[in-house]
Amino acid sequence: MEEVSRSSFSEMRRRKKKKRNTQKFLGFVIILTVILGLYVSRERWMPNFKIDNSGYTDDEISGEGFPLKISNSTNYKSCSTSDGFAVLTDTRLYYYSFSGDQTDVRQHTYSNTVLKNAGNRILIYEQNGNGIRVDGKREEIYEKKTDKSIYLASVSSRGYTAVVTESDQYVCELFVFDQMGDEVYFRGCSERITDVVFRNEGKGCYFVSLDVDEGHIISKIDSVDFENSEAGWTSENIETCPVSVYVSENDDIILFGDSMYTCYSSDGNRIMDYQYPGVLTDASYCDSGAAMIFENKERKSATLSVIDDPSSGNVTEVKIQNSFRCVESYESGIFLLAEDAIEAYDYEGRVIKTAELSEPFRAFYKSGKYIFLEGHNKIERIEF
Repeated sequence: MEEVSRSSFSEMRRRKKKKRNTQKFLGFVIILTVILGLYVSRERWMPNFKIDNSGYTDDEISGEGFPLKISNSTNYKSCSTSDGFAVLTDTRLYYYSFSGDQTDVRQHTYSNTVLKNAGNRILIYEQNGNGIRVDGKREEIYEKKTDKSIYLASVSSRGYTAVVTESDQYVCELFVFDQMGDEVYFRGCSERITDVVFRNEGKGCYFVSLDVDEGHIISKIDSVDFENSEAGWTSENIETCPVSVYVSENDDIILFGDSMYTCYSSDGNRIMDYQYPGVLTDASYCDSGAAMIFENKERKSATLSVIDDPSSGNVTEVKIQNSFRCVESYESGIFLLAEDAIEAYDYEGRVIKTAELSEPFRAFYKSGKYIFLEGHNKIERIEF
């Protein structure tokens, strides 16, 4: 009888041990399954985790002050703001003060991003994607998803945003949104729109389109009034391929083509044309005037052309020795970037200042009294 009791007790212990081992194994399987599930779905939950925690684990941008060092694996773009500058990377939008101190950072999930700015408004969107977002100085203002792929978009200092998308019915579709992201204008377009710029009061815009006429590339300018359903004016054919477009303080429209510059008044009258003396390298405009740089490979020379008043039709052409890669126009002067220097000119074509650079940079912009230089993996600042 005692042997039976011992046998039964041993069997009970064995079964309990087996049950505990089974429970431990099942618990391990469940934990492993949860960990694997979290890892597989990390793209969905990790961005939110990063937003809720101020400490980011990777180093896209490092350094205190200047230069700001950009990770070699990170693509970036930057632009000026009223009190500093902003940097857009593959995953975030960073805000910095003039001294290089980080003042804000915001997450995004876009790919193939384009960065544009006007005043304190920053626009980021997915080219050939569906996401578009407008940020202000203190916070994200709004974000939208389009039904069709985005070709291009632009923003005004008053907060209006134009978006050009693909279309099933038209060549493309033009949407305009107000400061809070509400749609205020739509147009199904038969034109191939290449750029959109806003009139100063924010109640209308111009768009530039590209076409072919008798085998020649041409541009056209259309005027749009958001409060009027009737079509505005359309320019005659402009025999050039559009490169960039600007609006003056008088709502005149300035078009830089690949072969000529042209200016139209706000009511559609052609003010002046300027045929280029060489191959256009870069062009820029501000209310103080227009600047263009050209390269003549046959003569191995370069030219800076300045138009300080479109209504006069006068152009100042200056022969320049250095090989400049980009130009930016500001009220304080015209700034040109070469591989080893930055030069500043006034609007009469005279050199006013030069600063040597110790290494080449790809682009630059002026903000306050500083010039910010974009390198391959760094952003540098010089006082100019």
